Amino acid sequence: MPRIIFPPADDPLPDGGLSQEHSIAALLGSSKRRKREVRIRRSLVQRVEGDSGDAKAPSPLSALVRARRERALDLYLLMAAVTTAAPYDVTERSELWARCLGHHAPGSSASVMVSRLWSQLEQLGLIKRSQNGKFTRITKLMEDGTSTSYRPPIGLADGPLEDIYFRLPFQYWVDGLHEKLTLSGKALLLICMSRRDPQFYIPEVFAGWYGLSPKTIRKGRDELLKAGVLITIGYGIYIDTSLPTLTTTADKYAFQAPYNLNISKRATAADCSAADQTKAEEDGQAAPTSAPNEPLLSTVEFLVRKGEAG
Repeated sequence: MPRIIFPPADDPLPDGGLSQEHSIAALLGSSKRRKREVRIRRSLVQRVEGDSGDAKAPSPLSALVRARRERALDLYLLMAAVTTAAPYDVTERSELWARCLGHHAPGSSASVMVSRLWSQLEQLGLIKRSQNGKFTRITKLMEDGTSTSYRPPIGLADGPLEDIYFRLPFQYWVDGLHEKLTLSGKALLLICMSRRDPQFYIPEVFAGWYGLSPKTIRKGRDELLKAGVLITIGYGIYIDTSLPTLTTTADKYAFQAPYNLNISKRATAADCSAADQTKAEEDGQAAPTSAPNEPLLSTVEFLVRKGEAG
């Protein structure tokens, strides 16, 4: 019995099978996620080590980008979206996974391709495979690539660093970003979402922070702007001691709805504080006195200094 009934397609596929769009809709529909979004730990895009979180380690995302494994990333995101409850596993036909990736070749061709992609993700410690009758059961593991059994992130303000997560909305697939963006755009989308800032910069120093190349950062940024996922909202000044002027400018960006759903409580509190100060000034009240340890040049943002880690 089918899980989802679709109206007749205007242009059905020659083999009578599901299109990529309908295959993704069927798969995501099986997740039963009410909020239509998937939580992903930040460790997928940037691993942190130590109690302070200062030490950085290569992430599974950087490994996928360096190896140019875009389809493996596509498959991982779909798998993450539908593994919603313990034991966080999913069993589907290879043909369904293949069609979700835009591969419509019948029979063994789909099985071979999907099996190769699962193998790549398994080598990165992101999933575990096991047999489930004639099919393969895929079990989601922790996002940091340590092959550790998955548990949902706690999401508390005082929780462990490894539990910091961001949310990818199902609109990512509805809007066709899985097709419009290349691997560069997809990687930068996940990175910017993981930072959870309402407004942010995308300097090329990101490359060193996340194990990517400056070219990947530039290309991904252009794609997200072209797709309307990001908008430019102004610019800021930041310190760069490699320049004679010691400062330079950078464009500032923000996510368009519905991709602006990742804003930390810390950022929200800062915005509320700024809004309260603006209102006090408009009402003719005295603004709160700056703390003694605030920078003298409050308009200069100490965002990037050459050689510093993110």
